[in-house]
Amino acid sequence: MFPEAIINSTIFGLGLTVIVYALCEILVDRLRLTIVPPFVLACPIVIAVIMLAPGVEYKHYAAGAEFINFLLGPATIALALPLYKNRQTIKANAAAILGGVTIATVVAIVVVYCSGKFLGASEQVLLSLLPKSVTTPIAIEVSKTIGGIPALTTAAVIVTGMLGATFNHKLLALMGIKNDLAAGLAIGASSHGLGTSVCAAVSPVQLAIGGVAIALTGIATSVLTPILLPILKTIW
Repeated sequence: MFPEAIINSTIFGLGLTVIVYALCEILVDRLRLTIVPPFVLACPIVIAVIMLAPGVEYKHYAAGAEFINFLLGPATIALALPLYKNRQTIKANAAAILGGVTIATVVAIVVVYCSGKFLGASEQVLLSLLPKSVTTPIAIEVSKTIGGIPALTTAAVIVTGMLGATFNHKLLALMGIKNDLAAGLAIGASSHGLGTSVCAAVSPVQLAIGGVAIALTGIATSVLTPILLPILKTIW
């Protein structure tokens, strides 16, 4: 499917990602698929190419895609700008933000645990899913600590982010929630950076609050998961 010279090129992964994303952006625009962000379509297509294209392995993709991983650092730091611009709003609503993040974290852990138990998930799978709502590095460490499978946790985090990016604003609109503080807090606490990225096109306040929620939810999950897990095991 791909010439060997292209597959072995260091820019193969970068080029594949950019081209697939650009095509998905055109597809979303032409078909008016406003419910689906382009990257939600692009991710499974890139994965399918890696898995199904003859001669293509993950190492070929990773060699060029490392540059995209590098850009995650500056992109994350860039969240400091909306945080700084909206620092007064964050300070004024600090108690609401802290309370909302704590409640969201507890609810996420309890709902995932109970749902997994009800559906018959094995203990290791269940433990792997508990930190699904936080950013990948923190989720992996939490998963390792409680005995989960980091690879499964990573997959759960990605799916959570993709679903959040696709449906969060639709669900909030359906429930009549228009307050940017509430929306940003809900999105950041439930679907980490991937879901929060969509807020950039909606409101700078949502993006700022979402960024704060991402950080606080990561901290809250790493602290509360080891505390709540023994309690939940005792109950169920």
